[in-house]
Formats: sequence, C-alpha cells, structure tokens
Amino acid sequence: MSSINASVLSNSFLRNLQIVETVILLVGSVLFQFLIHIIPSSGTPLGAVLLAMFIAPLIAVVFFKAHTAFIVGIISPVLNYFITGFPRAEILPLMTIELFLFVSLLYLFFNISRIKKISALFAVIVSIALSFPIASLFSGYSGSLLSSLTTAIPGILLLTLLNYFLVRHQEKN
Repeated sequence: MSSINASVLSNSFLRNLQIVETVILLVGSVLFQFLIHIIPSSGTPLGAVLLAMFIAPLIAVVFFKAHTAFIVGIISPVLNYFITGFPRAEILPLMTIELFLFVSLLYLFFNISRIKKISALFAVIVSIALSFPIASLFSGYSGSLLSSLTTAIPGILLLTLLNYFLVRHQEKN
C-alpha cells in the first residue's frame, strides 16, 4: 500500500514540476527563434524586431507555474545562442536579464486585474528599460535604449495582442 502512495505522490510531484511543459516550451521557443533568424532581414535581426524570445515565457506565465516561465526565459536565450548564434554573445547577458525581468514583472502585472489582458505591454517596456543599466553594470553593454524600444515596437504590439488573446482564452476555459 505504501508503494502505491509513494508512486502517486511521485507522479503528482513530477506533474507539479511541469517538466514536460517546460521542455515543450523550450523546444518551441528555440525552433521559433531559429525560424525567425533564418528569414533574411535588412540590417536589424528580426528577433530584435519581433521579440520572439518573449513569446514562450508569456505563454508560460499565462498557463503554467512561475518556475516554468523563469526556466524558459533564462535558458532559451542560451540554447538559442548555441544553436543559431543569436542573440550575439555580447548581448546574451542583456537578453537574459530582460527575460528574467519580463517574467518577474509579468507575474506582478498579471495579478492586477485591470491590466491583466495587457500586462505584457507594461512588462516588456519596463524590462527593456531596466535591463540596460543593469547590463551595462555587469557586462559593459552599451547600446541605445531608445533605439531598442523603437526597433521593438512591432514585437511589443505582438506581445500585447498575444497577451490579450491568451488571457481571453484562459478565462473562457
């Protein structure tokens, strides 16, 4: 009888870890980013325009537990770098900081019912704005905040729309 209870406990514990969901989101994130980066672009990489790396963590925040979103947000830039070479090595720390801040802020804003459906809008703008001074302290990165925000306008709009529709879908189910 105790082995049955241990088995049930172990299965429940493993399900709570959301390992399968985390792996699926990581694989999906890397595949999507790979597709984005193989599309030819003139000058600016499409990842910087569409903010492709933010999509899987957004999905994780809406549908899964916090640790899933943090793992996907922190590991996907590193995996993507090793597989595709993007983001460039010099901005990898910046991207990791941005995604960590994005997930943290998204959880905070997601709990404010009046802005829940557009919480990604605020989370992405604030995370980009905060990550620049943090990254410059730790990695010596020196880029233009205004240029990054301007370049990312399509991605910010995409994340905002995706946030809206994901939350609507979640609320219906």
